Amino acid sequence: MPILIAIDASPASAPLIDLARRYCRPGEHPLQVLLAIDPTFAVHERPASYTEQELEEYPAACEEQQLAERALQQAVATLREAGFQCQGCMVAAQPVEAIVDKTRELGCELIIMGHRHLSRLGRLLDPSISSKVIDRVQVPVLVCPAGD
Repeated sequence: MPILIAIDASPASAPLIDLARRYCRPGEHPLQVLLAIDPTFAVHERPASYTEQELEEYPAACEEQQLAERALQQAVATLREAGFQCQGCMVAAQPVEAIVDKTRELGCELIIMGHRHLSRLGRLLDPSISSKVIDRVQVPVLVCPAGD
């Protein structure tokens, strides 16, 4: 059964890839890297070429999406170079929904994801993505704290 690695386009994703390389075994664990981008800022729902008009009208959104596409490609390439069978998927969806849906769709046995540090008040007002995922899935979730 596959293992899902949920990343974003930030430098905090690198430790997640390192964690997968350290604890998963090539040939035994197929890996699926998932990157969810906020649908309100997505130019395309999936990686695609940008028209001149899109680049002119939505430069920040195009740049953000291109950054996400490069981060996903780099993560997949790094894992493949380490000998893993690995696929990447970028979706325009809220992260919690995307992670839960992909986990169920693939029948994943484990989720590897990051965690951002929130204050107690912040956690009360809006629990972290990792907390929300843990509450909604029936598989183990390996959470890697964000570096300082």
